[in-house]
Amino acid sequence: MINRRWPPRRLDDIQKLMNDPSDELEPPSLMLIDLGLADFYLPHERYNVRVASRHYKAPELLVGYGYYDYGIDIWGVGCILAGLLLRIEPLFRGKDNVDQLGKIVSILGSRDLIIYCEKYGITLSMELKKVIRKYTLKSNPTGRRKPWLSLLPKSTDVKGGGPVPLPSQESINLLDQLLVYDHELRLTAREAMMHPFFDEVRDLCALEVQYRWNVEQRIRMPGGRSS
Repeated sequence: MINRRWPPRRLDDIQKLMNDPSDELEPPSLMLIDLGLADFYLPHERYNVRVASRHYKAPELLVGYGYYDYGIDIWGVGCILAGLLLRIEPLFRGKDNVDQLGKIVSILGSRDLIIYCEKYGITLSMELKKVIRKYTLKSNPTGRRKPWLSLLPKSTDVKGGGPVPLPSQESINLLDQLLVYDHELRLTAREAMMHPFFDEVRDLCALEVQYRWNVEQRIRMPGGRSS
């Protein structure tokens, strides 16, 4: 989804509109985009794993597990959030699909990936085993997830210099629950939207919906523009 408003509205902006109503409705601030590979999800049905942009491909796609679900979308959201918080875009920059899994292993480690594959009976190809071993030895010998804050760039690495903003505890907690190997353990979209990280956004959306509803009702009243 994209926001066509800049700068974005804040809570006090909407509250002022509620107190000083207008009968003019602006276009909604959000719209759906890029549904080219959208599909209906049916449990226990095998799907094509050749979907999603490489840098945002979920691990299940990279290891060839076709019985995936909405978790592949949640993974993509986690990648985008991580890029924003850590100033690394994309977070996982693989040169091909095999190397992409290696980039993930370099940060999330190989230990949980092996547990994930064993749980779902996934057999890794020799090529994937080699890249997992390569990135484990090179970048993550402990085999465990690296702390997110350890990935923050130095201030000199950021365009314009200056200190790198420190992500909030809520954002790090959300990231922990989005970027996990096991798709069944990732948050659902509903659970993610209820996370404390989005408290302010939910309040803003609720007020904006209420404002638009009030305006639409005034327009439809006798004597309004639609009468």
